[in-house]
Amino acid sequence: MVEEYPYIVAGAKMVCDQGSHFRRLDLPMCHGVRIRDRFATNEDDCVHPDNVPIFGVCFSESNPNELVEYSGSNPEDMRPFGGEITFPIIAKRCTPILGKWLYAKEDTLVDGKPALIGRSILVCCHGGIIGFVDDGQGVG
Repeated sequence: MVEEYPYIVAGAKMVCDQGSHFRRLDLPMCHGVRIRDRFATNEDDCVHPDNVPIFGVCFSESNPNELVEYSGSNPEDMRPFGGEITFPIIAKRCTPILGKWLYAKEDTLVDGKPALIGRSILVCCHGGIIGFVDDGQGVG
């Protein structure tokens, strides 16, 4: 049985496994395809900061950036860490350096490129894996 994944639209919630915050996929230029009245995305929607913002601060050991102090946030924006979060958070500056989205749906094209789906991931050169928490469609 083939597993089906939902299509990702602009505004989908993302998480980086090395970042401190959830973020939303942005689409400054639409591709002309709508799903549930939201714009569909493709594998080229991987540009920082246009599509993918920073994920707060970075906890990756391989990130060469300087340590920064992060003092607070809306708790709903913070990803769970398995315990209580205490401020300030001391971690590396998040500066995503990204390739293309992996595991896009090759047989469904959005503006000539494979469509993003719920299993698509993005790899940051600092060691983070970015994936989707929701599809952005606002249902379910």
